[in-house]
Amino acid sequence: MKSTECDDNGLLTPSILVESVKQLKNDPEFKEAVLLMCTQIYKILDVNGDGVLQEEEFARSFASAGLQDTGIARRAFDELDISRDGKVSPEEFASALVEYHTSDDENSRYRNIWGPLVE
Repeated sequence: MKSTECDDNGLLTPSILVESVKQLKNDPEFKEAVLLMCTQIYKILDVNGDGVLQEEEFARSFASAGLQDTGIARRAFDELDISRDGKVSPEEFASALVEYHTSDDENSRYRNIWGPLVE
């Protein structure tokens, strides 16, 4: 990130990252970078390569991160699946990820999909 600072040890801390995101959240270049990241993450998660995420594919990402509670993955998937067709499109995924990283809305449906940005 072009405006990210470091602590006295030269490390990027969670609080510095959050503050940087807050400063950049409306920057078109930042949003474009987040969309590019979303595209790459989506391709990784779409294991069968059919262009959409099914719940099983999405749940694998939670399991790989050590979250074995399938209920968490199911609730997150349901929030992402705006069209309620049992699939998450690239657009649904990108929209959720951009909002998750840039929104100050305490009531956003995406606020805790992947957990709080920093506890």
